[in-house]
Amino acid sequence: MTAKVVVFIGPTHCTEIVQRVLGAMFEVRCVEATPDSLYPALQGCTALLDASMKVPITREQIERAKHLKLIATATTGCTHIDEKALSRQGVTLFTLKGQYELLQELTPAAELTWALVLACARHLRTALKHVERGKWDREQFPGLMLNGKTIGIVGMGRIGGWVARYATAFGMQVLFYDPNVLNAEIGQRMENLEGLFASSDVITLHVHVDNTTRGMVDRALINKAKHGAVLVNTSRGEILDENALIDALASERLRAVGLDVLQSEPDITQSDLWSYARKHDNVLITPHMGGYSPDAVAKVVEFASHRIYQYFQQSG
Repeated sequence: MTAKVVVFIGPTHCTEIVQRVLGAMFEVRCVEATPDSLYPALQGCTALLDASMKVPITREQIERAKHLKLIATATTGCTHIDEKALSRQGVTLFTLKGQYELLQELTPAAELTWALVLACARHLRTALKHVERGKWDREQFPGLMLNGKTIGIVGMGRIGGWVARYATAFGMQVLFYDPNVLNAEIGQRMENLEGLFASSDVITLHVHVDNTTRGMVDRALINKAKHGAVLVNTSRGEILDENALIDALASERLRAVGLDVLQSEPDITQSDLWSYARKHDNVLITPHMGGYSPDAVAKVVEFASHRIYQYFQQSG
């Protein structure tokens, strides 16, 4: 009988976890998160554990993977995977979406959100460069005092809930918009996004990408933002109009923008917003690292590994 093969792409420090959980049932193959390494490996594997999200898993690759039964991601989102092709081929997909007990323990994305809020509010990118050039003039960097200001949180799920807690610690009033949440532990519910944008000094975005959220932060909505507001997006680039952001920054409607995601990622050189950020310090961009913390990644890789084990134990 041919041994089942599980392919793992992700941080090397998690290799031991995958081997420990799945080694008795599978031949574990750890490959680099590149198309040249992953695509040939997919053709001979039974399951894929993806903790990288760096490599698009396309219809063509899925159709070539004749033995593939399951893909498990150590992430809530999987926009890099062709889900329709998986369904047509009868391949099961596991993500972390809906795994509330596990996810509630994971705070890195919320912590990065708050780091970007603070960096935008205090001109941190510009101030650091200023000092590196040997200068020392604080009056060039008038900071936005968060105490007493209003934060508008779009998406009051796990990450939004943590951001609300952080905002409360800073003495901020919390507003939120989420069609699926009528009441939250912290914050006042807004009936529409327009009201939230118009009322908030800081706006943070925490939503999944689907047909209802793709492009929802459009030019008209951005133009309703309170003058001088800070906007932070650590969810997905597809939910907002990046060119409208550029215009809002140029007109100073937005004070600053902090982003952990871009529409064109990982090919960010194709992004007009990335090009704008190279010449303007009121945009801070990080490389989709919100959820990446070695201890957090280890937790989700172990969880995903156990789900793979249980799936094949039950299915035989």
